[in-house]
Amino acid sequence: MSNNSSLHIRLTNHWSIPVPRNISVQFLVLFPFILIYAGTVFQNTIPIITTVTKAASFVYMIIYVVLKRKVKANLFYSTLLFLPLLLYGVLNAWNLKAGVSDGLRYLFPIAVLFYSYAIKEHFSLLLKFVVFFIVINFLVQIVNYINWMRGIQQWFYYTTEDGYVHYNKTSGVIRATGTVVFFGFLGFMSMISFFLIKFYYRGRHKLVLLAISLFLLLASFSYKAFGPFLIILLAYYYKDIYKLILGLLIGGLGIYLIIPEHVNLFFQNLLLRIKLYITQGNSARSESYRVMWNEIFSGNWFGRGAGVFGGPASTAYDSWYYHMVAFNWFDAKWLGLTTTDTYLPHLFVELGIIGGLVYLIVLVMPLVRQRITKGYLVVLAIYLCLFFDMLFSFSLNNLDYLMFSLAFIYPILYYIDEKDNTKIAPLLNEK
Repeated sequence: MSNNSSLHIRLTNHWSIPVPRNISVQFLVLFPFILIYAGTVFQNTIPIITTVTKAASFVYMIIYVVLKRKVKANLFYSTLLFLPLLLYGVLNAWNLKAGVSDGLRYLFPIAVLFYSYAIKEHFSLLLKFVVFFIVINFLVQIVNYINWMRGIQQWFYYTTEDGYVHYNKTSGVIRATGTVVFFGFLGFMSMISFFLIKFYYRGRHKLVLLAISLFLLLASFSYKAFGPFLIILLAYYYKDIYKLILGLLIGGLGIYLIIPEHVNLFFQNLLLRIKLYITQGNSARSESYRVMWNEIFSGNWFGRGAGVFGGPASTAYDSWYYHMVAFNWFDAKWLGLTTTDTYLPHLFVELGIIGGLVYLIVLVMPLVRQRITKGYLVVLAIYLCLFFDMLFSFSLNNLDYLMFSLAFIYPILYYIDEKDNTKIAPLLNEK
């Protein structure tokens, strides 16, 4: 069967589809994006609104795909293979409510991929949304900075039960959050925006938009975003690696001369994170990986059951598993985190070795293609960004992250563009 086959009631091919220019159709395509990101505004003030908007967008995407009656064949069949394993994980759960709650979250990235294929002819529209959204976040962040310097309590600050007002800052500077409230996601979406604008945007003020994306990425102080961003830059500009490194050093030196105390604090925080998560492992994240490796080496093939470890359901229903493995929450307990803040241990403990591997295979199904084009390389970069973040967070079942990554996969792969049809060898020589 061809890798390009798709299901349209029956298996058919759909390479070229006329793009409707009706504004109502465009609104229907963007509706789950609008719904999710409108809800993020309230995540620190009225969390129930964020929960409802995400649930509504999840249901909307499923309905949209069903009505569209058009899915990618290999994604469809691999999902059918995974669903019995997920069902077993839910039924094997120590608490059915926890299992169902957690089990639904495993479907989030799959639903987004199905939706991505259903809207694959709308890449130009999605790119316009990216440009609009990144500019809006930049303008809002400027206002956030002004209010912070004036000492004004802002709408996105988090107030604890004892009345303590909290906002994220590092190196003595408030972390950029834009409209999305969480600095980690702002850094992630700014990184994705940078690459999409870099490779596909052909309108005016491209350099300005790239500068905005880069500024928000750096201003978020998201350490999880810096890693894949530099890796991709080095891979793309590998022939000019010395120039790139020299440019980064000069830029870094310039920033240090302007704000040396903040740069010193930044590197102190970076070294602290390396110490906590890698060298000494004094964190809930490192504890999670200890638990995961123990489960893998003990032959946990089909998992302990959904909702037992790592995710919000496991803490909401007080899972017995944490006591069994003598789990140490370290600072995460003090911070009041509801998850262990890292995804892979959660996946392999709950669904086991087989369930976890099949799940990851489903998620990378878009990469199973016959042609390697520019679009394919951009998709690889997006996967790298998402999966790198997933090592240190729960981004793989967070619709904020998924809509700014996996939702773009099929539209990029099917985007009709002269350069997209260029094979990989000429692309690597392109500047």
